[in-house]
Amino acid sequence: MDFQKLTKYLNRLPDEGVPGCEMTVWQDHREIYRHRVGEAKGGETYWLYSATKVLTMTVTMQLIEKGLLHLSDPVADYLPAYAHLTVQDGDTVRPAKTVMTLEHLMAMQGGLDYDTTAPAIQRKMRERGGDAATVEMASCFAEKPLHFDPGQGFRYSLCHDVVGAIVEVATGKPLSVLARENVLEPLGIRNLTFHPSSEQLSRLAPQYTVNEAGKTVPVPNRRDGLPSMPRYDSGGGGLMGDVDSYIVLADALANDGVGANGARILSRASIDDMRRDRQTGEALTGWRKVLHKKGYGYGLGVRTLTDPASSRSPIGEFGWDGAAGAWVMMDADNRLAAFYVQHVLNMNRAYYEFHPAIRDLIYEGLSRRGRSEKTL
Repeated sequence: MDFQKLTKYLNRLPDEGVPGCEMTVWQDHREIYRHRVGEAKGGETYWLYSATKVLTMTVTMQLIEKGLLHLSDPVADYLPAYAHLTVQDGDTVRPAKTVMTLEHLMAMQGGLDYDTTAPAIQRKMRERGGDAATVEMASCFAEKPLHFDPGQGFRYSLCHDVVGAIVEVATGKPLSVLARENVLEPLGIRNLTFHPSSEQLSRLAPQYTVNEAGKTVPVPNRRDGLPSMPRYDSGGGGLMGDVDSYIVLADALANDGVGANGARILSRASIDDMRRDRQTGEALTGWRKVLHKKGYGYGLGVRTLTDPASSRSPIGEFGWDGAAGAWVMMDADNRLAAFYVQHVLNMNRAYYEFHPAIRDLIYEGLSRRGRSEKTL
């Protein structure tokens, strides 16, 4: 193994507007590469945004394994507000023609959106003084007409926040508690959390955004909106964490659901189901139009590689990313996991340029002769 090219690439990112970044690569439960650049000195925590979805899907797949949930379950069985959904059809609003299921939500085929300024959401937040609970907020999402009939399209949205509410109703426990009890504690993970402590907040890396002029500028280092509410567990974007914690989760999913400490969190069958591409017909059109990642389809909360010609990684390599540029990759065939984190919002280059380049340089480094590199 020789990761010199990867290191050289990461070292250039500050010149591209990334003040600091950190990444690690594990194979067979062992770190084979680590590098930090710029402001990243080690031990920082980050808002992980949509990288949260991998943990939420893991918790949900556990409940499916136990028979507490089924992919075919109607959402209304858990959240009655979803019993009479409507769809915006041109200039008219009509009743939905299909029943929204748990699988639709997990595959981003529910027809919801990410509009947290919707009247019902804002009304509930005002009523609760900024402390609304997960189930009551998710129920509000049903008041706005859907963009399409459930299962008939793809739209990146609040679907996984609704999954978090379903999990809570099905078990009687908040998503954050289930994640801690069934995933984080068994794997020995201490610094992935929906509700950070003062100590975790004290280690928060500075956050930036790319402004209209294309410049990276600092922004207030806080989360606004739904994830900021104390009783709201955002299954789609609520996590804070550090590199050393998140990679342990990724490593377990890359190793048939078994962590480095021997704890099993999922079966290989569930992992294979999670990374199976669900996008066909209008859903595939929507995926390609809105969030298409070259060579990938979308399964249950994760991208999944379907075209081997577009990547050095194998078919079925899977993972996701986050709004500030975090990126996780898992390869069950090679028992390989990687996690990269930066803290820059509104940087689309991260998804379509940085992440694919990092991925391919990992595989190039694995195939080159030399020793593994750990740069601190």
